[in-house]
Amino acid sequence: MDNISRDPGQLQDSRENIPGATADTSAPQPRQFGRWIRSIILITLGLLFLFYFPVIGETYFRCAICGMNHTEKRVTVFGWLISAWERPTESSDWYQANVEPVHQHVWVRSGFSQQKNCFGQVVLMQQLPSLASGPFSWLYLGEYRHIELYKRSPDPVQARALLLKLAHFEPEGSSERKVQDEIFSRLWEWRSNEMQALWPFDEGEFVSPVQPTDPDNPPSSPD
Repeated sequence: MDNISRDPGQLQDSRENIPGATADTSAPQPRQFGRWIRSIILITLGLLFLFYFPVIGETYFRCAICGMNHTEKRVTVFGWLISAWERPTESSDWYQANVEPVHQHVWVRSGFSQQKNCFGQVVLMQQLPSLASGPFSWLYLGEYRHIELYKRSPDPVQARALLLKLAHFEPEGSSERKVQDEIFSRLWEWRSNEMQALWPFDEGEFVSPVQPTDPDNPPSSPD
């Protein structure tokens, strides 16, 4: 009986002396290694999100009447407006001084936009005609040509009315859309020839009573 019973401490000492009986505690455990991998993946995804995901979108507008610039900054996912501001241009200053001192701007969205990350760095630029909210943006007048259009037209009232008719898209196939296409086609050809040809419209053409030209009763901005 004495030979069979042993001290528990002696049994523990004997197991510690057997090679390979205990695991090496200095080696990394599988669970710890998995946590490190997950942490590295999450940090990498977070950095990619911060630097490459478009958080803020900037869209650009131009007044169809005078050519003043308007910019809107929005949250890309939800479309929430963060800020908006106007910037006078050479053509808007000229229009104010020579045609109308005061008028209500009619903003037309251009076919260009920029997407920025949370640090304000550009991560995506788009140049698509489908982004424009009216045929006016497709004319690519610029400040100089916008001024010259008024200067070379016989009547600035008619020029203003023509530009306003291009401020937003009429329904496809409608009679109004056909008028838009005709106006755009003539202005495009005239602009492409550096506006050297004669004014491509008859006096008072396309100026209808329903198109306001009185600065005290301006048209509303298109949606």
